[in-house]
Amino acid sequence: SITLVDGNNGGLASNYSINSGQTTSADISAKQISVSGISASSKSYDGTTSITLDTSSVNYNGLVSGDDLTGSFSGVFVNDNVGTGRVINITSSYSGDDIGNYNIINQNTHFADITIGNPTISGLSNQTKSFTTSSYTLTGTPSISGLPIVYSSSDTSVATVNSSTGEVTFVNVGSVTISANIVSTLNYNSTTSSYLLEINLNTTNFNSVSSSSIVKQQVLDLQTRASSSETFNLRTFVKQNDANISAKIVVVKDDLNANVDSLYTEESGDGKLSTNFKDEEEKEKFDKPGNIIEEKTIVLKISDNEAYNYKLEFRQKGLVIKPLDNNSNYFANLNKSVVIKSAITEIENIAGYLKNQIKTIIFDLANKF
Repeated sequence: SITLVDGNNGGLASNYSINSGQTTSADISAKQISVSGISASSKSYDGTTSITLDTSSVNYNGLVSGDDLTGSFSGVFVNDNVGTGRVINITSSYSGDDIGNYNIINQNTHFADITIGNPTISGLSNQTKSFTTSSYTLTGTPSISGLPIVYSSSDTSVATVNSSTGEVTFVNVGSVTISANIVSTLNYNSTTSSYLLEINLNTTNFNSVSSSSIVKQQVLDLQTRASSSETFNLRTFVKQNDANISAKIVVVKDDLNANVDSLYTEESGDGKLSTNFKDEEEKEKFDKPGNIIEEKTIVLKISDNEAYNYKLEFRQKGLVIKPLDNNSNYFANLNKSVVIKSAITEIENIAGYLKNQIKTIIFDLANKF
């Protein structure tokens, strides 16, 4: 409202009147407020820049009590690598009935640490496979997405593994450990996970060859041992047959002379081939297998559609393996260890025959021995 008063130079207020309804205008500027108190905890390296902000203590400095204004905040690290005091960029948005009354100064950054990561590998489990299949793939999953996993085999004579894809390829029957490894970097520590792979023959069917003279000889041998001063019993026999085999592998092909091809050693029931000869003399010489103690034929069944036939001659100091057809010959030449293991399983059915009698294993691929 407007009220007239007398002036300083003699003017009288009573000489004047003011029409009613007089108005004027003025500006109300937006109030400036600032946001603070947004924080974040340190995190372990995970290969991302993501971070969860803590807004429980956010403060709107200068906000008039009772006004309706709220904020929503998100943040990302500028860099995803391990380090202390890493910058977090904060993005803000606001809502509320009174938002137009304020100029808001945002809290644009915060600082937190990214510590070294400790990844794990999941998804691996022990496997039992048949030699029928030639390969399979089992991959691990890193807890930190995108970390490379390197695969390895504990025994490449049983199975190999593609270091990048985890694809396992069978080489032989037996047991092997497949390992998955994450190699350490500046951002994360190393870790290893593994599983046991057991590769078995699908089925092995055996058919014995009847030989009355061989059976009689076997009984005679047992009688001779029982009548001697040596104490013979089943417990002793089983214990002796738990012994491991260490024999030379001799291969006879076509018109060529018999040659030592490799060494077969058995440890805890798991046989392996090697060519680690001590010297040339060891490679050239081998014990003759001696007379036949028992003969058998076996059908080595790899799958429903794949089977191989062999004649086995268990001799005084060795084992002679004779393929009965060309396919069996070819398979034996490429898979000696598989055929040997199948043949050795028959020893337990031969009373009085000890595994450690075998000093030479002959593959008679030419049927000349």
